[in-house]
Amino acid sequence: MADHFYGYLGRDAEMSNILNAQEGRIHRLRETFVQWFHEMFTGMDAWGKDYADRRWRIGLVHVQIGIGPQHVVPAMAIVVHEVGKRLQADGKDQALKEALSRICMIDLAFIEQAYVEVSSAAVLRETGWTEGLFRRLIATGASSM
Repeated sequence: MADHFYGYLGRDAEMSNILNAQEGRIHRLRETFVQWFHEMFTGMDAWGKDYADRRWRIGLVHVQIGIGPQHVVPAMAIVVHEVGKRLQADGKDQALKEALSRICMIDLAFIEQAYVEVSSAAVLRETGWTEGLFRRLIATGASSM
């Protein structure tokens, strides 16, 4: 699965540069991917707080190394698609694919939350705004769209 995932990402010039920016980065990321993929099936702590925290930290690493949401979402779709093909080839029940799709979307939500929290914290730090003011500005801006 890691081969499909990184094969997809490597076809994008921006992502290829990020993935290969440091010696050994792609290897470390592959190891993390394999662990992440395994944890989706085992649930770590029954899909509890540790699981959620780990997913959020994965999102934080994405932010730190410059992987944007525009790359994360389609890459997750590759995971779902490739696993679905494998499950079908192995004659597995469609319900298993649907369960995997759901957990991938939950993981994606945790990863995406890191982008939101890091961006929000940066705006608050740079502007000195309170969180309440920031939320009101977002709500006002959203309602005017």
